[in-house]
Amino acid sequence: MVSERIVQTLRDLAEVLQVRPTLGASLAAIAEAATVSVPGCHAASIAISVEGRPATAAISSRMALELDMVQYDTDDGPCLTAFGTMRTVRIDLVEDSDAFPHVAIAGQRLGIRSVLSVPATSGGEVVGTINLYSRTGPFDETAATIAAVLATQVAIAISGSPELARARSVVDEAQRELDDRSDVSLATGLLMANEDCTVEQAEGLLREAAATDERTILQIARRIIEQQRRT
Repeated sequence: MVSERIVQTLRDLAEVLQVRPTLGASLAAIAEAATVSVPGCHAASIAISVEGRPATAAISSRMALELDMVQYDTDDGPCLTAFGTMRTVRIDLVEDSDAFPHVAIAGQRLGIRSVLSVPATSGGEVVGTINLYSRTGPFDETAATIAAVLATQVAIAISGSPELARARSVVDEAQRELDDRSDVSLATGLLMANEDCTVEQAEGLLREAAATDERTILQIARRIIEQQRRT
């Protein structure tokens, strides 16, 4: 049963998120709210998707960051599992230490007994996870229910963030530029092989063809690559 205090905490969180100016501040508020509203939660972290991989963006304490880093370093753990499967992972590190041994060892060192990782989804994709750590024992159903509500808040904060949208735009643009350069380099290499010429001569042929056909060098490069694939 969710107490009135917890309900009020979640209401307060919703009001806070409406006025938070940045994504980082919003996620930090959610992580802090988790330690107050989720029974048995002593530390929390929030990871966001960066080029398809989780990266910690907010923590309530250093302990949460250390346990996240163990998972990233070993490429295994509740957070990564929740991120990859879109399913909630709730585990007792003492009773089920074989499931994630590296996390269990780190948890024992830090005094953490159990972990609850919930995916934050938007548009059918995982955009992040909220990861909760307890010193006292396994998280119960009430904890899982509240964590799911907080995961929804995480998804809303991430999906509505202009900062993240700009960051992803920059990443996408950089990737497109890299792909464009790769195509031009490949076409240059094909010309060098087919025409038995130097790099400078191949680049000159690309520029000449672009000027003649009133196309960009990239368009000519891709046409050469396509013609090569057909042969």
